[in-house]
Amino acid sequence: MMTIFDPAEGGPPNPAHDDIYLVEFPRSGITWLSFILGNIELRLAGANEFVTYYNHHRHVVDVHQLRGDGRINRRLGRTFIKSHSTYNPDYYFVVYLVRNPIDVMVSYYNFMRHEQDYRESFDHFVRHPLFGVGKWKEHVNSWLYAKDEHQRLHLLRYEDLVRDVQRVISDLYMNLGVALEEVLLRDALERSSLESMKHSEEHYRRSNPRVCATYVGKERKIPRSDLLTDDVMAFIIGETVEELRAFYPDLLPG
Repeated sequence: MMTIFDPAEGGPPNPAHDDIYLVEFPRSGITWLSFILGNIELRLAGANEFVTYYNHHRHVVDVHQLRGDGRINRRLGRTFIKSHSTYNPDYYFVVYLVRNPIDVMVSYYNFMRHEQDYRESFDHFVRHPLFGVGKWKEHVNSWLYAKDEHQRLHLLRYEDLVRDVQRVISDLYMNLGVALEEVLLRDALERSSLESMKHSEEHYRRSNPRVCATYVGKERKIPRSDLLTDDVMAFIIGETVEELRAFYPDLLPG
């Protein structure tokens, strides 16, 4: 039986005004961002610890995986909370991570095949009302065009993180009022590199036989080129023309 994330899920029962919500549509790169921010906060706190797949929810809480009474134990200077929620007016400080819908659909489809035993075609997947490209469009628009002037939103593009992660993270922390030292930032980014994350995931999977998902790398994934037929590409682009024009104009034909 497939488990679909509930975009209506809100927050913890003990919210704090200065909680910072990291929000994405699934498979937009929030695990990587969580590793980066968790490692930075640990370095800022002087902790002799780093983020792993085993412990990362201690450092960046996932609102969809709260345990017990759901209350958050705020351990570090800033509390980052990961969420897939559509627009929520109770999230005061928001870092919204957007990724182009073509790559999101490919990544999400591979995830659903291996984690949720999804067996329909990719063409069927991108049209699915619960997790297809229409849902991506709804999610993005709910956050980026909300009319709450009091809400603080910092937009990150996943592609910019890949292209210049040091600048993007430094800019984010400047918005938070923190000028990160270059040595600290470089160390945190090294601990959060895709290679380090892959090693951490492999170590975790060897220790936990129940884990089957692969978040890092290309293991057992259908290549992008095998999924993106001309018809599927035309459908995704046709459904997201306005969003692509605003954030990814280079993906539009002509």
